[in-house]
Amino acid sequence: MPVQTVPFVPIFILGGIFLIAPGMIVTLFTNSDPLGFAVVMATAIAALIRPTASWMLFAVLCSMRTVPFIVAALTAVAMKIGLAKHGLPYLIAYIVIGGVAQLRIRSLRRSGEIDI
Repeated sequence: MPVQTVPFVPIFILGGIFLIAPGMIVTLFTNSDPLGFAVVMATAIAALIRPTASWMLFAVLCSMRTVPFIVAALTAVAMKIGLAKHGLPYLIAYIVIGGVAQLRIRSLRRSGEIDI
């Protein structure tokens, strides 16, 4: 059965919260950027593997069309002004995960598993 979205539900915002918020909470309480980044990437990978398993993972997959690219742009700006001197691995990882998400959405749409 294909997963369908409801037009009036802000799935982009909801998925962005589910994608970014756990990593931010981990970063806040452990004071470790790599650990928070790992949580965000784990959530993203779970959404890429089985987006139809849960509506939350489907929302994360829908938000992964744009959220990784927005975060990559913010990382690039932070690198330029000197706030993230060692942000290049994060920048590359966000661009790669965003590209993989685009390909995964396209393949799921072609197979008929999702309808977005």
